[in-house]
Amino acid sequence: MKSEILSITAAVLLSGCVIYVGNGHAGDRLHEERSLSLSGADISQLVADTGAGKLEIIGEEGRELIELQASIHYYDSEDIRLSLVRRGNDAVLEAGFASGVYNGNSPYIDVVVKVPARLALTLDEGSGDTDIRGLTGDLTIEDGSGTLRIQGGNNANITDGSGNLFISQLSGSLVVEDGSGDTDIRQVQGRVTVEDGSGDLNISDIGGVVTIDDGSGDINVNGAGGLTILDSGSGGLKINAINGPVNIND
Repeated sequence: MKSEILSITAAVLLSGCVIYVGNGHAGDRLHEERSLSLSGADISQLVADTGAGKLEIIGEEGRELIELQASIHYYDSEDIRLSLVRRGNDAVLEAGFASGVYNGNSPYIDVVVKVPARLALTLDEGSGDTDIRGLTGDLTIEDGSGTLRIQGGNNANITDGSGNLFISQLSGSLVVEDGSGDTDIRQVQGRVTVEDGSGDLNISDIGGVVTIDDGSGDINVNGAGGLTILDSGSGGLKINAINGPVNIND
């Protein structure tokens, strides 16, 4: 028993981890609200790194102030990592916690950010539902788990681990690499390229050519400037209103 305690202590000292051991109930956590703001003047991009919790990013026309509201559920305030700072022409957001091992309910931060609609977005998101809407810039998103909803944007490059994915109203092109979960893509003016692991895939109202490499799940494409299916995997295939070449290499 003594050697086990020494081993755990050594691991903590070496890694800098914080280990919480509780009874696993939500009552163990504390809660507080925090607000941050930053001038959006000359800012061209929001760069965000978020951990567990819900995330909402809202682009608003005419807005020049970046405002953040955070609902923090935590064990130790010293463990909270929450900041919004300017680096060059980027607004940089961090929301999460120091590395930790948790027995029971993990801490999390729910974040709502309101930004100028013109901003581009680079996001690395851990777990929890994410809702992004009203932006007109380019989007580069890496999402771990949870439902991801995107409404608005120019060109978008999306990497999604698990959870359902909904994308609509892009003025440019879209590239998606999706692990698992259903995917719904609609109203994209440019090309759409999808590499999908598992889950149903529904694509509609696409101005450019749609290219699909699919693992498993049904595929439904309704309206596109062309269609290339590199691999349809397992599941049904339904296509309609394709205004261009159709190539199915299955």
